[in-house]
Amino acid sequence: MKTGMFALALGLLALRFLPALPPAAGVLAMCVLALMLLPFRSHPLAFFLLGLSWACISAQWALDDRLQPALDGQTRWVEGRVTGLPQQTSTGVRFELTDGRSPKARLPKRIRVAWHGGPPVRSGERWRLAVTLKRPSGVLNFHGFDHEAWLLAQRIGATGSVKDGERLAPARNAWRDAVRQRLMAVDAQGREAGLAALVLGDGSGLAAEDWRVLQDTGTVHLLVISGQHIGLLAGLIYGLVTLLARYGCWPPAWPWLPWACGLAFAAALGYGLLAGFGVPVQRACVMVGLVLLWRLRFRHLGAWWPLLLAFNGVLILEPLASLQPGFWLSFAAVAVLVLAFGGRLGPWSAWQAWTRPQWLIAIGLFPLLLVLGLPISLSAPLANLFAVPWISLVVLPLALLGTVLVAVPFVGEGLLWL
Repeated sequence: MKTGMFALALGLLALRFLPALPPAAGVLAMCVLALMLLPFRSHPLAFFLLGLSWACISAQWALDDRLQPALDGQTRWVEGRVTGLPQQTSTGVRFELTDGRSPKARLPKRIRVAWHGGPPVRSGERWRLAVTLKRPSGVLNFHGFDHEAWLLAQRIGATGSVKDGERLAPARNAWRDAVRQRLMAVDAQGREAGLAALVLGDGSGLAAEDWRVLQDTGTVHLLVISGQHIGLLAGLIYGLVTLLARYGCWPPAWPWLPWACGLAFAAALGYGLLAGFGVPVQRACVMVGLVLLWRLRFRHLGAWWPLLLAFNGVLILEPLASLQPGFWLSFAAVAVLVLAFGGRLGPWSAWQAWTRPQWLIAIGLFPLLLVLGLPISLSAPLANLFAVPWISLVVLPLALLGTVLVAVPFVGEGLLWL
């Protein structure tokens, strides 16, 4: 089974290295051949072809959903609903529209627009906008940011500039935006945008100077929600239930182990939904679920099997995730830690357990950062040595607890201020 899962992963990843998608007849032939090979011993090839076929089909759907060439550069009235978290900028606001409709024109399902000098826009609102539409595009500079690939990975079929608009309906089911507005309204000593980034994964409010500091010190992963935050929260909930059961404070009628595993996974999923359920969060939730399942069933799954299942799970849900650098960095960092901690003989000292992971990750991710053209920070191991435990054990628990209790007078806001 592991061989088949590995072959499936290779097939899903092959999309990333194709110069062009195969024709529909070729994809259909791969699907038929894979189904024919499944009953035989050559099943790894079948899994590879199934993964490649699904990745090609998904990518073709994304390409077919892009703006028609005839509409490129035209200004049209578009009606749609705002999704995600709108990004307030110094000149206006950027946001995404879904289910956009325009008279006598078929539009992509998702459109990313910028409104310079526009009014405040909230997630969940419905707008009628005059938009100058553009097909997704980007520069071809070597090692530069590939904006077109990023738009494709986000399944954004068009971009545009808003000229005018009117709000048709107020916000609906926009709880993430409501949480952000509440966080931005509290007194956090000028770091309200940092709290929104830590709790919601929304870094749009951070200043350019903040991003420069985070990049120079290699600590971006601490402000953009990563698997570390998900695992930490699940571990805290699991440890709390275990502690209550050990000291006789847990209801005897409730078996503590299933409750500990269930509540820990629910906390991981809840935080993942709060963070927008990006690729690192998906990987973390899958791996946390597998670890808790192992704990509940008392079975040893090893380290690579959950990682491989999480890898395939993310790519099956979104094959275009392999176009994002965060996908590679997320799984590569976990793989480095598995290699570092899994093959050691005997326990490490507290000093070794604290210092070695940072240096190993810095060395292990160096080639990948170089290939992806991302900035490399020489001070990252030293900065993370202090920043990781500080953020993970002090700042993040206070931020999450303060967010949950923000409706309680003085308590929530006091925690967020602290």
